[in-house]
Amino acid sequence: MQEVINEPDNRPDEQPPRSVLRSWRTWLIGFVVCTVIGLLEGTQAWLGSVGSQNDMPISWPQGLASTMPSWYFLGLLLPPIFWMARRFPFHERRWKLSLLAHLPAAAIFAVIHLGAASVITDWLLARLGAPPVAHSFGANMFRLLGVYFVVEVFFYAMFVGFAHALDYRRQFRARERDAAQLALKTSRLEGSLTRANLESLRMQLNPHFLFNTLNAISVMALKGERHGVVRTLTLLSDLLRVSLENNAQVVPLRDEIVFLERYLEIEQIRFKDRLTVSMNLAPETLDAEVPTLVLQPLVENAIRHGISRKPGIGQVIIRSFTDGDMLVLEVRDTGPGFAHAGDSSRTGIGLANTRARIEQLYGAHQAMQIEDAPGGGAIVRLRTPFHICTSAESSATATPLVAAAEPRTA
Repeated sequence: MQEVINEPDNRPDEQPPRSVLRSWRTWLIGFVVCTVIGLLEGTQAWLGSVGSQNDMPISWPQGLASTMPSWYFLGLLLPPIFWMARRFPFHERRWKLSLLAHLPAAAIFAVIHLGAASVITDWLLARLGAPPVAHSFGANMFRLLGVYFVVEVFFYAMFVGFAHALDYRRQFRARERDAAQLALKTSRLEGSLTRANLESLRMQLNPHFLFNTLNAISVMALKGERHGVVRTLTLLSDLLRVSLENNAQVVPLRDEIVFLERYLEIEQIRFKDRLTVSMNLAPETLDAEVPTLVLQPLVENAIRHGISRKPGIGQVIIRSFTDGDMLVLEVRDTGPGFAHAGDSSRTGIGLANTRARIEQLYGAHQAMQIEDAPGGGAIVRLRTPFHICTSAESSATATPLVAAAEPRTA
């Protein structure tokens, strides 16, 4: 037995999303934002010192040196903040544990950020000729924490919230992508199932029609009607070729009529002058979409259970017309009707198969009516959406309908 190995699907659109901090665009945007804010704040400090009467004015580079390190170092602290946000998310069941983890992390962030920024700023200011700091590092840190601690905790909380927002956005997009892929797979599966069901229903029609026709040929052979046998076999060969070569589920009505005419010629060989057929087809319906072999089982049902069970000449009437946005196909016979059929075979495989096929193709936008005709006989009426058929080219050439065959003798 051959072992089947499922290789992983490495399509790019299904790769796990990369962390936002691994993107060079994110780092570039962060650098630009920190630079712009630092420039604005440093410029404001410089202009404020120039207009102040109490403090010694500072130069613009000194103003930038007092602000830029804080913002740049804040950008460098984003990766550990985002890691903490992913490691301790505020989910419904563990928000208390996450809160206990983030509170000390926020305090540590404040100390590291203010301490590192203070050291770098003092070093830069000393290089730019600013007077030395009068306070010690510890005293300066105590002063900075007293002034900026709440602001630092706010920054930490803001970045944690931003990380959560990005994570929720990523999860939402992943769910959307998974839902779209599932919907696509479901749609393809439903389409495949529908096509399989339609093909199964159609394959039921072919042997059903074939067996009935072969039975008619055997009856003619027993009666010695050699010409009828040869003619029927020729027509049957043509019908089977058209049926097997055409794999489309829908065809234009005109193609369906051509197929039906050939089938009716076989039946008229059997019934001779007992069968007459009339067609009343609206011209605008000839290019309408209809299921393949939708009329043949209806006409066969009318002939087999209607015309053949009533003495004398019988008639089958085939009509097509539009009713609003619906196409209506109607097959009527002058037989005994459904109420007087005497058994349930009148609504057997042909009609049941046809009903199942139009339900598969059109869902709720279809209807099949079976009723006795006023004055005698039966009517089968199909209602389907009216669409011009564009999925299948007309492959047959229309031939005149043989209305009533002349009586033949062997």
